[in-house]
Amino acid sequence: MILKNRWLVLNMALLFVLPAVVTVMAFLTLATADPADIVAGTPLVAVPTATAPPPTVTPTARPDPNDIYRAAVAAYESGDYVLAEERFRATLALAPEDVSLHNNLGLTLVQQGRLEEAIAEYKMAVALDPALAEAHYNLGMTYHALEQWAEAEAAYQAALAADPTLALAHNGLGNLYQDQGQAEAALAAYQLAVTHDPELVEAYLNLGVAYANRDDFGQAATALEAAATLDPANAMAHYNLGVVYAYQGDSERARQSFERVLALSPSDQLAEQVHKQLEQLQH
Repeated sequence: MILKNRWLVLNMALLFVLPAVVTVMAFLTLATADPADIVAGTPLVAVPTATAPPPTVTPTARPDPNDIYRAAVAAYESGDYVLAEERFRATLALAPEDVSLHNNLGLTLVQQGRLEEAIAEYKMAVALDPALAEAHYNLGMTYHALEQWAEAEAAYQAALAADPTLALAHNGLGNLYQDQGQAEAALAAYQLAVTHDPELVEAYLNLGVAYANRDDFGQAATALEAAATLDPANAMAHYNLGVVYAYQGDSERARQSFERVLALSPSDQLAEQVHKQLEQLQH
């Protein structure tokens, strides 16, 4: 089986643009911000890795499925998703019931914005192996991107039934609940995510925002500090921390956090909001 239970993590925020999930704090100022408006979420998806074992198909002189598979992974990692699709399909022709190949093809289709086709591949993967938690998770993420809430929740829950420790699925459920206004359920899901994976930065970001939404700024700061420690280059973690510190009345720490954001070369939009926050701190 190709890639079964061996995964890397790829930030898919550029593909799954979920308006109620992506952080909107950059549009707030300290003078007008309401903690209830702070929302965050960075969807993730498992991706194929070149270090994973090659297909278990017996190699033939021509073509060699191992070479085709490695070439597919190389194309995916280089960002040539059309070529990656072609090569994954070529490998699937030699191993049509390999569940991980269907999952990998689904990932490649998602990268091309072909979500409905990706869903078909993920469904094939989980039909062949209902225990493949990553494929259930990817299916949930794709339904989530299409705002098909019931289907997304069912897929996330299926992922957790297959692997209750899959932190990405807990984080995905948290984002789904947050999108639907279920703040307490979202908070509980994020707590489970960081429990099962204490290094999942996005879950700490989401957890911090969930705490801020309920005015628990002490817990929010703790979670966001964990995110910033795990990923010191994460501009949004520092920005969110700055806002939380400001709500706590700690102007100096807020200023330091905002200046850290500027040192990280943020987007123009985020930099503009940081300057507004710094102006507010001077008043």
